[in-house]
Amino acid sequence: MQAERTQLYADLRQLVFHAGKQFPQTQFFLSQDPDFPFVTGQGLWEACGQFGSWISRRGQTGCHIALLGPNGAAWLTCFFAVISSGCAVVPLYYGAPLEDQSYCLQKSDSVILLYDKRCETDAVALRDALPALEIFEMHCLLYNLDSVGAVTFPPLQPDVLCALYFTSGTTEQSRCVMLTHRNLGAMVSAAMPLLPLSPKDTGLSIMPPSHTFEMMTNIVGALHCGGTLYINQSLRTVKAHLKKGQPPIVGTVPLLLQTLKKEILTQVRRRGKTEQFEKALRISLKFRRRGIDISHKLFAEVYETLGSNLRYFICGGAALDPELISFFDGLGIIVLQGYGITECSPIVSCNTPEYNHPGSIGRVFPSCEVQIINGEICVRGASVSRGYYNDPEATAAAFQDGWFHTGDLGHFDADGYLYYDGRCKNLIVLSNGQNVSPEALEQKLYRVEGILDAVVYERNGCITAEVWADPNVFPDRESLWRAISYVNRTVSAYQQIGDLVMRTEPFEKTATQKIKRYERRKEQSSWKKD
Repeated sequence: MQAERTQLYADLRQLVFHAGKQFPQTQFFLSQDPDFPFVTGQGLWEACGQFGSWISRRGQTGCHIALLGPNGAAWLTCFFAVISSGCAVVPLYYGAPLEDQSYCLQKSDSVILLYDKRCETDAVALRDALPALEIFEMHCLLYNLDSVGAVTFPPLQPDVLCALYFTSGTTEQSRCVMLTHRNLGAMVSAAMPLLPLSPKDTGLSIMPPSHTFEMMTNIVGALHCGGTLYINQSLRTVKAHLKKGQPPIVGTVPLLLQTLKKEILTQVRRRGKTEQFEKALRISLKFRRRGIDISHKLFAEVYETLGSNLRYFICGGAALDPELISFFDGLGIIVLQGYGITECSPIVSCNTPEYNHPGSIGRVFPSCEVQIINGEICVRGASVSRGYYNDPEATAAAFQDGWFHTGDLGHFDADGYLYYDGRCKNLIVLSNGQNVSPEALEQKLYRVEGILDAVVYERNGCITAEVWADPNVFPDRESLWRAISYVNRTVSAYQQIGDLVMRTEPFEKTATQKIKRYERRKEQSSWKKD
């Protein structure tokens, strides 16, 4: 299936031109960085042009330049400066181990690293380990661009590399995805008309900018509409920024919604109002189905925390529990679930305010086409990558006959809405031929108060749940197993969990807070060998 195509921007540099012309004095990317708290539309345009002159004088137009640092106005200015200069940007995940950063720099053939001063120790260590790598502190570089004077914007060819993004690596080693100017231009052109934003609206950037979903929603959305975007740098400060910024729409991942729900319910329980709250939710949902919204009257204390303007969460990055959608709908906040993958720049489908079917992952974006091949979601179109950088074997395996094979299972309904059915590699195939989706069981586990992390897999022919739980709620294995037994009563016999591994620490996670499942597969391989 394919949606109608509209082209607003040929590339992301045109977005820079748009912001510079339409919103020259607007302060973008408000950051908690005293040395670079924001950048104006005019300032961004100038920095991009001056960087183009600087890189041209060095004879390095077209080279690969990596960025390392926390989200902020300086990092984002450098991102747009690199791609506007005709170079390819390589966003590194801030907080990743040094060996992972070194791998990404080598894999991507990066010759320059622009780093935030808070990462200086890592940057110096990387330079010492990679003698061909030049490093520049991004604040200093941006300040010194004024001395360059002239601006240079070299021609950008649509099919030339714009960015090299590394996949989150939940089921395997991260791969280096090639995204061209055409890919990202097609994506931003498809996404922007679907976001009901104006210059009066504020936004909140929660996820790291090294993730394509964050870049192609919140960040480019601010430049497109001229709105104020607050930069959040810790999950601990999300609620404070929601209250301060009062954003109407927030892009997020399921983990944050799970966390917000648990915090809201904890506060309700402490006040001894659980019964009243649950009754209010039922009443709110009943009225909302009739087109009447009384949520702000019923949940004034919640909106005092989350901000009175919040209308939508756009959620992607992992499977989303339908009960979370229903919970926030009762509060008066619509969760628009989407589906994306780095290789598709990244959005493939998404529900919108106009076309929203809770439980689905929406209709296909105008920038691509989707076909279900042997149960797998396969994508092609202007926003789809041409493959993995310097990795012909992996490219040949994933890109076949013009289609990118996502590795995700899915199906369409009669109305053209796409549904996510789990990851191909995660699917548990039992000896009796029955298939079990671990994601479906994990969603049920996460509904249990006190379960913080959960992974379901097959071990020695048995469906096993590996769980990290709050010790105050589950002090021992016996108490946790009682909760597992309750979950088992809600599923068919063949889907029931037969073994439990109780963890003493959380799982290692990706930048978007997804559990790295391939670490579990390494252990499973060792079990089979033993």
